[in-house]
Amino acid sequence: MRDALRWVCEAAKGAGAAFADARAVDSTHTNLRRQDGKTDRLRQGTSLGVGIRVLLEGAWGFASTNETSRDDLKRCLEAAVDMAKASQARVEEPGVVAALDAHADEYAGPCEVDPRSVAVERKMEVVNALEAAALAQTQERTANSFAWYGDEVTREIVCNTQGADIDQTVTRTRLGARVTAVEGEVRQNGVEHESSLGGFEVIERVEPTKLGGKAGGIAVMLLGAARAPSGKFPVILHPSIVGVFIHEALGHNAEADHIISGDSILEGKFGTPVASELVTVVDDATIPLSWGSYQYDSEGTPGQRRMLIENGVLKGYMHSLETAAKLGLEPNGSGRADGYASRPIVRMSNTIVLPGASTLEDLAQGIDLGVLLEGGEWGYVMTAKGQYTCHAGRGRMIRNGQIAEPLRDVSVAGMILDTLANVDGVTEAFEMLTMGGMCGKSGQSMPTNGGGPYLRVKELIVGGQERV
Repeated sequence: MRDALRWVCEAAKGAGAAFADARAVDSTHTNLRRQDGKTDRLRQGTSLGVGIRVLLEGAWGFASTNETSRDDLKRCLEAAVDMAKASQARVEEPGVVAALDAHADEYAGPCEVDPRSVAVERKMEVVNALEAAALAQTQERTANSFAWYGDEVTREIVCNTQGADIDQTVTRTRLGARVTAVEGEVRQNGVEHESSLGGFEVIERVEPTKLGGKAGGIAVMLLGAARAPSGKFPVILHPSIVGVFIHEALGHNAEADHIISGDSILEGKFGTPVASELVTVVDDATIPLSWGSYQYDSEGTPGQRRMLIENGVLKGYMHSLETAAKLGLEPNGSGRADGYASRPIVRMSNTIVLPGASTLEDLAQGIDLGVLLEGGEWGYVMTAKGQYTCHAGRGRMIRNGQIAEPLRDVSVAGMILDTLANVDGVTEAFEMLTMGGMCGKSGQSMPTNGGGPYLRVKELIVGGQERV
């Protein structure tokens, strides 16, 4: 296949392309799910195809095929060239790509037990055990339950006219349980999950029954929790909340295509303070075993640690070959594509806040009345406006410097830059997310991750149903 992709690149140059790349993606996946005691999803599949991208007289063309003979690739290249020619009259800003030192490499990511070698019946046993352990906690208070397992082995070969020649295989595995418990009119969720680079050894390391039991225990505990207060409070964000927040609120804004299109609140702020000096944020594709890690992006650029904010100052963006060229900066391995039928766009990998020096007790002692948010579930951000909302599965009140009673139904909202500027405490303790998140952008879905320490914010709007 690599020889065929090299041939495509040479043929593209012969057709007049200033740049071209060809990517072959071969993927095998399994997705299993149980809902309310019944198996409702059992999917196994494979996908193989090639995507070809050309830059011809300032216009991009892209085409893909799931047929991989030399004749099929020739037709696919011709379609990409025709698309570029058809687009030339409508190009407002000519496409460009940054020059990159050519890398030739074969890489296989961590995988001790290839999930393709494990029978689907064994994988289903894991899902059954997850759900059973969760239901053992909620028992007659169960409203509904989910348990899931997924694995994917993806081989991506990237060749381009700059000499990139990459053959990379990455294996990812995840599992989790979500159970809803009910008592009277109160319904509460417990969610636990694990995700990692690696094969079926991830499951053996996690102990599914312990994971499911914890999910059920959280749901039962929250039935007796107080409703979250509403109003403005000092807030401590758990690392799971920080991971969701920094991905949604900061990460998307630091993607260079959003900077170029004018859809980011960070536009024009390069080299200026955008956060408290306690805040340092990186996007790091090299974190061992993390769900969002990779050795090379879909353009053949090595994955790396990208400094976004250093001691409060905006220091960088995430770049593809094209955005780096447009801004006169270096590509940094952020051009990722969802399968062979999608073109690479700027994407995050593992976006994290780096740890500080305080303890959680230090952060709490500075608060007379506040809220600790735990169990990050989801977030939403209006990138251009700089507004965000983060919902937590649970929380705790902070009273007189002590972490107190549990809370349910709690969320926070605010302006991104205001929140970052108001961080006045950062712990040494640090955690990565475990949810195995898939981030959506421009119709593509990519594995990403986040994490961080506990952060204390001077004041945030807390959404709840009680007033204190």
